[in-house]
Amino acid sequence: MEWSGSGADASMMTQADGKMDDGHLSRMDRWVAMYPQLPYIAPFFTFLILMSLSSVLPGPRYLPWLYALRTFGAGAMCVVFWRYFPRLGRAHIPWAILFGVATAGMWVGVHRWFAGQSWYPVTQVLGRDAEPSTFYDCFEQLGRGWGLWLFLVVRIGGASVVVPIIEEIFWRGFVLRILIDYWEWDKVPLGMYTLRSFVVCSLLSAGEHPMWEVGILCWVIYNLLFYWKKSLLFLIVTHGVTNFALYAWVVWQHDWVFWS
Repeated sequence: MEWSGSGADASMMTQADGKMDDGHLSRMDRWVAMYPQLPYIAPFFTFLILMSLSSVLPGPRYLPWLYALRTFGAGAMCVVFWRYFPRLGRAHIPWAILFGVATAGMWVGVHRWFAGQSWYPVTQVLGRDAEPSTFYDCFEQLGRGWGLWLFLVVRIGGASVVVPIIEEIFWRGFVLRILIDYWEWDKVPLGMYTLRSFVVCSLLSAGEHPMWEVGILCWVIYNLLFYWKKSLLFLIVTHGVTNFALYAWVVWQHDWVFWS
């Protein structure tokens, strides 16, 4: 299965801007023609900005609402910019499920090993594991009624659908390419490999994930898979399976340290 919205990349919009009468382009078309990076970065940074509200409204009382806000807010931005996304490619479902589940297992197993080392807390300079006293136990907070299930649908659904789209479009669709050619990144083919872009992109993931070691390892795996299949949809599905499997583990085992 191959899937893309209109198949319109930002570079195609730029070309269209030169061929069509400006009056035939919508305001959004003109913005994307002027700023082709906008569809790649707007959903991702919308999510980060909304996520930062947790520092303004701390505590478990607001957490379900904050999760919902950032999920639906970033999801809305994906809808707005969907037709400007690049061609997503094929899903490769069997491979996506295999590597997604394996990566989730890696996330738990590798982090358990690192967290058991006495030197590990010293290395967590960009963010630390949550302390047990701050864990969000959704069963304790919400009971077992409809509120719990609504929260789980939003929390796990957002992590499995919205987050993979915004992160893969940003990291694999944009960052990997801009690290190859800053000025003409939209002309760089999806899935093109250079050692610099591979290493730098993988290391930058540590800034997004407090569990830096598995964040880097996960990005190494995802980058290699992207070079292999050159399909953003494959990575979106793989990423979604990883997050679904990880959070299913969290809920099943009450392993709240991974509930971030």
